[in-house]
Amino acid sequence: MIRKATIADIWMAWQKPRSVVMFYHEAMLATARRPAWFVVRALIEAAARDGAAQVYRDRGVQAFVRAEGRRGRPEHDIVMLATYGGGPGSPTDPDVWFRLLESLCATAARDGIQRFYAALPETPDELREVFRQVGFHCYTRQMVLHLDGPDLDQRTTIAPMRPQSRRDVWGVHRLYGATTPHPVQLAEVRSARDWQLPIARSLSTTRRAWVLGRDDELAASLQLVSGQTAHVLTLIVRPDQRDIVGDVLRFGLGQVTDTSPVYLILREYQQELLAPAADLGFEPLGEQHLVARQGTVPVRRLFASALRRHAEPRRPIPTTASLHDEVTPYARSSR
Repeated sequence: MIRKATIADIWMAWQKPRSVVMFYHEAMLATARRPAWFVVRALIEAAARDGAAQVYRDRGVQAFVRAEGRRGRPEHDIVMLATYGGGPGSPTDPDVWFRLLESLCATAARDGIQRFYAALPETPDELREVFRQVGFHCYTRQMVLHLDGPDLDQRTTIAPMRPQSRRDVWGVHRLYGATTPHPVQLAEVRSARDWQLPIARSLSTTRRAWVLGRDDELAASLQLVSGQTAHVLTLIVRPDQRDIVGDVLRFGLGQVTDTSPVYLILREYQQELLAPAADLGFEPLGEQHLVARQGTVPVRRLFASALRRHAEPRRPIPTTASLHDEVTPYARSSR
C-alpha cells in the first residue's frame, strides 16, 4: 500500500533503516543532517511547503520517499529514499523504490508538477537502473569537491566582483546559455528570472551571488549557499576568461567567515576549472549523476465515445448544367 505521508508516520524516523539514500543538492550539502532528523523535518514540512512525501507498507516493509518543491517552478527534487524492516520473502529495495517513485511522480504530475530531478550518487548501480525504469534520464554529471577550512593566506589577486542585483539576471542567463551545452539547457528549462536571489530568507540556508563584468557582458558569476554545517560554491565563467577562475574562487572563499567545510560543485563540461580549484586546495569528494523526468498525466477516453461514428456531412452532387439552369442538388443515400 502506498499513501501520502503524514505527521503520524514520525515514529518511523526513530527506527534503524535497512537502507537509506540521500540525493544531495546544494542546500542539502550546506545543511547535512542525520537521516532520522531529515525524515522528521520532511514529515513536518511536507504539509507546510511545496513538495511531496509518500509511505509504502507491505509484508513488514516500510519505505519512505521525499521530494522538495523548487521556488516558483512546477518542479520537484527527489531528495531521499529509505527502507525499514522486512525479512525473508519481503520486497527488495529496488522493487519498493520503483513503486514509490512511480507513485510519487504520477501523483505529483496530476497536481501540476511538470519536471522531476535528482542528483544520484555514483553507487549503487541498481539505483540508477530504478530511476531509468521510472523514466528518468541522465543529462549531465557533476563533481563535488571539498575544502576542509578555507585557507585565505593566498599571495595572489582577488577578482573585483560586485553583488548581483536584479538588473544582472539577464546577463547571468546569457552567460549560462553561452557556457552550458544545449541538452543540459533543455533538461533544466531555466529562464532569466530563475537567477534572481530569493527575497525571503530561508531559515536553514542563505544564498548570495556576485558577478564580474558589465551588465550586458558578464565574465563570471559566483553563487554561495551557506547553511548550518557547510558552504557550497558554484560558478560560471566565460570560456575566454578561464584565467580568472582562481581569482573568482579566492573572492568566494573570502566571503566565508567561519571554519565550516566548503564545497565546490563543477559540471562535467567544466573540467578545465579543476586545475585552478586544485591549486586552492579543493579535492574531489564524489560524483553525481543529474537525472530528469518529465511529468506526464495519462488521458483516458470513454470506450463508447471512441467507438461512436461521426455522421458524414451531406454534400450536393456536382452537375454539368448551365449556370442559368435551375439545378436541384441531390444528396447521397445514407444507407
